[in-house]
Amino acid sequence: MTDALIIIGAGQEQIRAYKVAKKLGLYVIGTDMDDNAPAFSFADLKLLASTRDLEETLTSIKEIPSHLKVQGVMTIGNDAAKTVSGVAEYFKTPCISTKAASNASDKSLMKSCFRSADVPTPDYKIVNSIEDLHNHCALMNFPLVLKPSDGRGSRGVLLLDEAIDLDYAFEYSIQNSATKVLLLEEFIDGDQLSVEGIFVNNKYMGVAFADRNYSRLSETKPFIIEDGGVIPSKHTGKILHDINLCIEQASRSLGISEGPVKADIVLNNGKPMVIELAARLSGNYLASHHLRWAFGIDIVRAVIKYSIGNEIHEADLLPSKNKYLAARYFFPEAGVIESIEGVEEVESDSRVKKLEIFRKPGDVQPKIEANIHRAGIIRCLGDSLEEVTEIAETSVKKIVFKINKKGTKQ
Repeated sequence: MTDALIIIGAGQEQIRAYKVAKKLGLYVIGTDMDDNAPAFSFADLKLLASTRDLEETLTSIKEIPSHLKVQGVMTIGNDAAKTVSGVAEYFKTPCISTKAASNASDKSLMKSCFRSADVPTPDYKIVNSIEDLHNHCALMNFPLVLKPSDGRGSRGVLLLDEAIDLDYAFEYSIQNSATKVLLLEEFIDGDQLSVEGIFVNNKYMGVAFADRNYSRLSETKPFIIEDGGVIPSKHTGKILHDINLCIEQASRSLGISEGPVKADIVLNNGKPMVIELAARLSGNYLASHHLRWAFGIDIVRAVIKYSIGNEIHEADLLPSKNKYLAARYFFPEAGVIESIEGVEEVESDSRVKKLEIFRKPGDVQPKIEANIHRAGIIRCLGDSLEEVTEIAETSVKKIVFKINKKGTKQ
């Protein structure tokens, strides 16, 4: 028998997991609905199935040859907790329960669990109709956040204030929801952190704390679009300990006491509140690349080891180096891109770790309403928070997108 690992998703951000699994001597089985998904190039076997369709994935695994013994199932940067859990349950490999995966995949269920367990979290209401939205807004204080209960990647997420048209907000958000259930949440005006972590010996361990950057909010609202961030966080000491405890409490309220957990945190008067969490590793290359570049930590390897039933140790998740990494995105105006200038100059700076431009001349740049509309990302390394922030923001200004605004509808 040959030991195998199933990786749900074969997109660009999953490639790192495929490579690590191969180095660990595992036969790698990838699943994705796209026959040309980039990570399939690193798979030993590819199965065509939607990452969010458990039944389709369970049907596809019947193609796995009998000489392979599936030892684990995992994903990275992919909101497919229910599929991962369902397939792991089928093969009886380590994973959270299917109920816990469901709780972590639906924000209304998640918030209900938080409330029942007294987890600090922004106040919220469930919205099933336009009447619900009007009634709740009349009783809650603006600003508020409206988002699909089953949403991901900031799609359908809006910042509501007194001036917004609630009918428009409802229609915009609901069209991004398959379940047609929305969440209306109070907006907490405090520092936000993204925390990458994993349960080790039945205890949650925050491996990396990243400060999230929403400095463009005044430009993008009512759309809430993050513009990168910095690791490690400017926050240190007791607050990080408190955040760990808060995430562990929130995780256990959902039924999660093992595996990876990525949490979004906001600080309210110096105390952490859980906005939401996901039972997976982060996307946007935070888990796969940023932690290795800044800290020398390979959390992808740790999650693969957990998934196949191997023990992981806290020592494997402690920094071996201490650099600062800043990420920033590009937000061009909508239109047809005529040219992109400044790329060579920016890439010549040794402090720029990686520059990715998602567009090319001739492409249509859409209005930025969700994370997927950003035109590129730059990642820089430095020895201090001030240095790395300056490098990233100066580099972004050097990249100029020449836009023909008449080329597409605004």
